[in-house]
Amino acid sequence: MCENVRKKTKHNFLEAWLRDDRYKFWICKVPSDDTLFHCIVCNKNFSCGSSHVSRHADSACHKKNSQKDIFSCNDDDDDEMSKVKAPRRKMFQPQWLEIDEFKSWLRKVPHDDTLCFCSICDKTISVGLSHIYRHAESKTHIKKSAMSGVEVNKSNEEHCNMQSEESILSFIEERKSAEIRFATLIAEKDIPYQTAKDILCLFKEIGKNPNVLKHMSIGKTKCKNIISNILCPVETERVVNNIQHTKYSIYINETSDDTNKKWMILLVRYVDLDTLDIRTQLVKVTDLDADCSVEKVFLAFKNEMENLNIPFANIVALSCNDAPVTTGKHVSLRKKLEKTYKHLQILTCPCYSTALVTHAACATIPAFCEEVFKKISAFIKKSSPKRSAVFQEFTECFQQSNHKILKLTETRWLSRQSCISRLLQYWDTIKHFLTETLINEKSTSGEYLLSIMQNVDTKAYFLFLNYILNFFNTFNAYFQVEETRIHLLQQKSFNLLVDISQHFLKPEILRLLPNVTFHLEDNQRPLEIFRLEENHRLDNISLGEECEEYLSHLIKTGHIDVVTTIRDNCLQFYIITAEEILKRLPITNKFLCKLKVFKPQTSLFDEDRKTSFNDVSFIAETLGDFDKPGLKEEWFQLSKDFTKKDKQRLSKMQFDEMWKNILLHQKSTNVFKYPNLTCLLNAVRSLPNSNADAEKVFSYLTDLKHKERNKLSSASINAMCVVKSALRTRKETALSIKIDEKHFSLMSSEKLYSTFNKKSKSSLYSADNNNIDNPDIAGPSICHDMQ
Repeated sequence: MCENVRKKTKHNFLEAWLRDDRYKFWICKVPSDDTLFHCIVCNKNFSCGSSHVSRHADSACHKKNSQKDIFSCNDDDDDEMSKVKAPRRKMFQPQWLEIDEFKSWLRKVPHDDTLCFCSICDKTISVGLSHIYRHAESKTHIKKSAMSGVEVNKSNEEHCNMQSEESILSFIEERKSAEIRFATLIAEKDIPYQTAKDILCLFKEIGKNPNVLKHMSIGKTKCKNIISNILCPVETERVVNNIQHTKYSIYINETSDDTNKKWMILLVRYVDLDTLDIRTQLVKVTDLDADCSVEKVFLAFKNEMENLNIPFANIVALSCNDAPVTTGKHVSLRKKLEKTYKHLQILTCPCYSTALVTHAACATIPAFCEEVFKKISAFIKKSSPKRSAVFQEFTECFQQSNHKILKLTETRWLSRQSCISRLLQYWDTIKHFLTETLINEKSTSGEYLLSIMQNVDTKAYFLFLNYILNFFNTFNAYFQVEETRIHLLQQKSFNLLVDISQHFLKPEILRLLPNVTFHLEDNQRPLEIFRLEENHRLDNISLGEECEEYLSHLIKTGHIDVVTTIRDNCLQFYIITAEEILKRLPITNKFLCKLKVFKPQTSLFDEDRKTSFNDVSFIAETLGDFDKPGLKEEWFQLSKDFTKKDKQRLSKMQFDEMWKNILLHQKSTNVFKYPNLTCLLNAVRSLPNSNADAEKVFSYLTDLKHKERNKLSSASINAMCVVKSALRTRKETALSIKIDEKHFSLMSSEKLYSTFNKKSKSSLYSADNNNIDNPDIAGPSICHDMQ
């Protein structure tokens, strides 16, 4: 009987309709179904067919909607036209699947919430409960349902509506119950709120196949082993395979936690040969014994490199801080590595260097300013909850937003300006608060803090520091990015020196930088303060607009001696800052200066290719192992291969994006045009801007080593840090990570539950402790020694 039923022929969408003047303004394809077309005017889907299209175009409903569309838009104003709201589109509701009448045949259409599917009729239906009911009551559906043996509920409409309402209510209650249980888990297990959405999205993805979710099994041991024995080895192998065939830079930093356990990280920066994207990824986190001498650290590093089969010859640079164990003149990790590889570049972190600069310069500022930093936050926030509540009332009384008074951290010099800025924002509020507090209670520390804030010179120093530290924060922020900016480090360092020097050096002396003796009075602007005319002020040492206004007020109120002292101290701050910048930043570094040749102004537009190639040749010699004749040929050809318009387009791109576009150009034979330049640029782009990425790994350790996980084994800590670093590098999440055959091959009982090898006595690693849930007391953070 079924064979005698004649199936209707389905018509597909015709591209010609998109060019037909009668239809092209309102018709479009439905991406998920070629048998439907969509009317933009009516916001509905219809079955394809020439007669259907023409019939719809001539329908009264379509014409009426077209008229509304015409009147609602202004033909002379595209902006107004864009503001016309499109009709609200109905979306598929999951609770419809719970209605008994629809359960057996109604299906959701993947990737299109505006359609649903009838499995009996093999037909898509426009979303809408009335549309679904209409289809369920159609003769065709009833007939095919009878042929398929599906019972059709022919009850009255009132009963159907009642049933659908009950089903929807049941679904809503079940959904709310699930959300409550999920929130309960978040509270029970101390899971951060911001993680809740990520967890839910992951299980929605897994739940697309309910059978998989039903049969999943995972516990403490299995979860730990998947991270340590599957994810970590796969990620380590990936990064090692990459750096075996390209130049890379290494970050070697050591740190210690509050239990005096010492850690060394091995981080690499390289260019992915497939995509030419920059990658900065963790290779290994190693725990060290108490003996952290240069010999021991170098031995640990060398052993890891050999165990992972990573070639020393591919290292182009070592990024480090100024710690003696790393960069000492006589016995240091630097000296050990230079003996191994003569072309190694040692690049100290510019952010760390500027922190040392400001640390040295701030010694000229009176010590009581530092005490305000350290004590005011503790006095308000930590001494008593009552004080905190009273201070909040004061901020509301002064109509200020209620923000925390930031606490200065000794090892976080970049936060110093933020602390000062917040303190100045609440300056008057804090003074009134301290005065009120001392009336109601006796407090020696409160009296001392109030006396410091009442000193007229205290605020002047803070206004000056708030102004001058902004130069350093701007400099640091510029280099704390993954994008390649090493070619600008020398110029930016020199610009910072100029910015600081112009506040206290004479204009004619500025032209001689950096060959200037900063402490000579003949080179400095005058300290004279008695004449306040604007034209004379420009010749004096500048302390910032806000500070200058405040000092002018002090002079008018008779504090000339105080202002003289302030200016003299600030001058000493400038002198020490300039001397330290010249000492610590790479202002005279010839290699970094030559890197400017790769900026678009030179590499694309400079016609003197011979002169510019001298810089390219110097860079190649410094980094070593490059084909100079090949480089020369490609460098001279580079400017000829692009039109002026192409060069303009490329020059507007970021440095990495520009060179990716250039180096991916191919010849007609599908061979890359610039293989030698690619090798050299990969080496240059692998040079680190700063140690910011290493600091992020330290933050991983801080997050992992909290109170309830203080007994995590070294292997587990390394595995979790490596996986987190890999995901961040590729901008992936648990939802988007690509699981391949390598993962599946390791997901066997034999490999999943393999134990870690015991380490030899000569190893620097401490023994693994695989009990990850044994709690112990842990300190608040990992500390870094600035000296």
